[in-house]
Amino acid sequence: MDTHQLKTRPVVVRRELFDHYNELGLNEKDLVILIKLIYAAEVSNKQPSIEFLQKGSNMEPREITSIIQNLIQRDLLALHVSKDEEGKFTEYMNLNRFYEKLSDILTQEKNETTHHQTQQNFKELFQYIEQLFSRPLSPYEIETLNQWIDVDQHDYTLIRAALDEAYSHDKLSFKYVDRILLNWKKNNVTTLEESNKVREKFNKPKLTHTVKHIPKFDWLNGENLEKKKKKSIRND
Repeated sequence: MDTHQLKTRPVVVRRELFDHYNELGLNEKDLVILIKLIYAAEVSNKQPSIEFLQKGSNMEPREITSIIQNLIQRDLLALHVSKDEEGKFTEYMNLNRFYEKLSDILTQEKNETTHHQTQQNFKELFQYIEQLFSRPLSPYEIETLNQWIDVDQHDYTLIRAALDEAYSHDKLSFKYVDRILLNWKKNNVTTLEESNKVREKFNKPKLTHTVKHIPKFDWLNGENLEKKKKKSIRND
């Protein structure tokens, strides 16, 4: 295999495994054997030989056997023996629990990241509002802010955009901001771009139609004054 083939051959091991193998209770030697098992599982679910797992390493067969037992004890690898029609016994492996545990770790990491980001977004928004109002928020305003986020499910960027909109009209109050958010929700506005379109449409100067001639009407007698005048001239 030349260098080009080595460079272009796809990597079968996900980066997440390298980032989290320690959380699975594995050391570097355990990781090497696990990677070899993953590679072997791409071809067949038959348990590879000790010789296959030992190739390229300086580990002894006894150490490799111990690592396999460790993987089983940590519920990352399952082995079972099956007997075929000829009476031959074959050992098969199953790595499903490994993938499930790695998935759980990644899900937990994502949830923690999301929770941290949510806290950071709230902190920044809270500070921005207090700077905008030039005073601490009242308990009622804090409760309203929490309702916008938790109950109404408004995005942080939309809340900030509504605050800016109220400020630009010199009507900075929580009630006015709430009306803006309610209006956007009725118009299915869910992104900052959509809110900008609504704002542009609302703030766009309305075209006025100039009426050159407005007919006068006698509201007391129910007559058009101009027609009445022309009729009077003809009679004269």
